[in-house]
Amino acid sequence: MAGEYRAEPEAMRSAVGNVGGIIAHGINAVADLERLVVQPMSFAGFGSAVAAANAALHSGQVTAVRTLLQLLQQVNGLVKASADAYQAADSDVAAGYGGGHAGGTAPASSIWGSSHASELATLAVNDSAGAHGEPSSVGNVLRYLGDARLGRLGDHPITDARFHGVADFNEWLAGDTGNQARVGLIEVYAGTARTFSDVPGGVHSGDVVVVEPLLFSDRQPVIGVAGDGGRLYNHGLLDARISGLAKVSVYRPASVV
Repeated sequence: MAGEYRAEPEAMRSAVGNVGGIIAHGINAVADLERLVVQPMSFAGFGSAVAAANAALHSGQVTAVRTLLQLLQQVNGLVKASADAYQAADSDVAAGYGGGHAGGTAPASSIWGSSHASELATLAVNDSAGAHGEPSSVGNVLRYLGDARLGRLGDHPITDARFHGVADFNEWLAGDTGNQARVGLIEVYAGTARTFSDVPGGVHSGDVVVVEPLLFSDRQPVIGVAGDGGRLYNHGLLDARISGLAKVSVYRPASVV
């Protein structure tokens, strides 16, 4: 309809998650750039003027990248706020007319397989009843994905024998759309976080979540399937509290792969 305004909050939040991953990679790039310092003595043959120019250039590069990241974070925050405000306003209008949802509400992005996500979460929760939890078991998660008929695991199964733990599996999966398609997941966030609330758009039920602690070497990476309230399950309820800071990767079940 002419003049009609439509927004898809779920798709907007998904975009926020993807940009959040880009920002996280950018933060890591800045850290690497800051470490690329050429010592002044290396310019002894060229003179102090060249050394000073190099220092100024290096400082300018770091400042420029930081400014870009700050701008991306601000825009990302505004997009998320817009999605939340639109959904809240839509719900208020629907409630005002006595309905559950307004007739003009746009459907959630079709790429997310809500039925697959629900089934995946149910499989993980049911398997966890009475169990103590296996936070390092990639095999359990692959089994849940296969039982939920995600990706191409039915025709081309994958076992945890090919991976050297959670971090190795996450490295295989992260940023590789082919591998993600094979297991029926899409990466929606990859970056540092102190709590799951730091993940743009939040962690949804059915998400596969990997937490790799950064501050404590004695804490091992954790992998699990999210249930209600951000709780993680992997043959038992997991203690997925983030101590200090961690690298967090979130993968969402997809109906189109």
